[in-house]
Amino acid sequence: MAVNAKLTRLLLDKWWPGGTGLITGASKTSVKTNLLNDLFATIGEKRYQYNSQSGEMTLFGRPFRVASANDEASWKYIAGSTVGLWIGDEAGNYPQSFFDMASSRMSMPGSRAYLTANPGNPHHYLKKDYIDNPKVKQTGQFWSGHYTLEDNPNVLEVVKEGWRTQYTGVFYLRNILGLWVIADGAIYRDVFTPDLIYTDETRPIDLLSQNGHRERFILCDYGTVNPMVFLDEYDDGRTMWIENEYYWDSKQQMRQKTDSQYADDLIEFIGPCDSFRRPGVILDPSAASFRVELQQRGFFVIDANNEVIEGIRKVSSMMNHKRIRIHERCRHTRREHEAYAWDTKAALRGEEQPIKSNDHTPDALRYGVHTRIGDWDWRLAAAA
Repeated sequence: MAVNAKLTRLLLDKWWPGGTGLITGASKTSVKTNLLNDLFATIGEKRYQYNSQSGEMTLFGRPFRVASANDEASWKYIAGSTVGLWIGDEAGNYPQSFFDMASSRMSMPGSRAYLTANPGNPHHYLKKDYIDNPKVKQTGQFWSGHYTLEDNPNVLEVVKEGWRTQYTGVFYLRNILGLWVIADGAIYRDVFTPDLIYTDETRPIDLLSQNGHRERFILCDYGTVNPMVFLDEYDDGRTMWIENEYYWDSKQQMRQKTDSQYADDLIEFIGPCDSFRRPGVILDPSAASFRVELQQRGFFVIDANNEVIEGIRKVSSMMNHKRIRIHERCRHTRREHEAYAWDTKAALRGEEQPIKSNDHTPDALRYGVHTRIGDWDWRLAAAA
């Protein structure tokens, strides 16, 4: 440790132009996990001080600030700073307002930044305005490198092989090959295949019995003007089985329902069930009124993880390994997943999002997968 600490200090002495150091990430938690834990272990606890609440840190007596760049308002946390050294993790996730503010604060002679970024949309401002900008390159003040999974010497080959099978489509091109590629067309085009569909005859014989599955959940995409969706999901520990669907389109039916009526429909949809065996409901956290209605009826309600892109990646991986199966009766679920597509107009603006159409059952399924399947769940990288 003493040798590593001495080397770290020598490098800091060489690179330090003055001012304040800035360390950034998508969140303070990710900064701590991806950067600071290893740094602190390297230099030893006597050589730093860190306040996780304020983000203030000293490293070998030099001032640093740790800041998150998770939304458009994040730039306010660094406004007025004089930054000499900027170390940024996950820079591709920063709003441009934050990136521009951080860049403008680097006013010290010799100021420098070291940033990492996973590849994304080629219309992203980092790619378009910096990496591929010939005027920026001509200044001699900007350098970028391209790396693939194979360039990481710290990851065991068995782990790399798991990641190669975990990622599919655009996610494989970006996260394994390190390419900036656009996400276009049908989102589940390569993974939503006919063999995901099952029938009463091909369903595991004991899936619906008390001991035939480990957990049962209702996956809910809430809608009043838009369709209301319930998906009845059984998890046997290997595969998530979508056994049934509820789909109420108020526009098509020309009649809206109240939260109370939807709760009645949910109870009927679940069917006869002892209160202590009633499945939990995974619900979009924005559906506050329906959450209250369900809780008053005795339901256990879980706020869904509704982050879109990472959720889509997990669903794609699960489908690719046949760990999601959908009953043939779920016609809306089948139709919408086949039609679910990237918004090409948003992609040209450097934004990544699905078209807000045919997205109701895909949203519900994504809530269930992203909320319940952890980043290191073996099913994301399991052999089919």
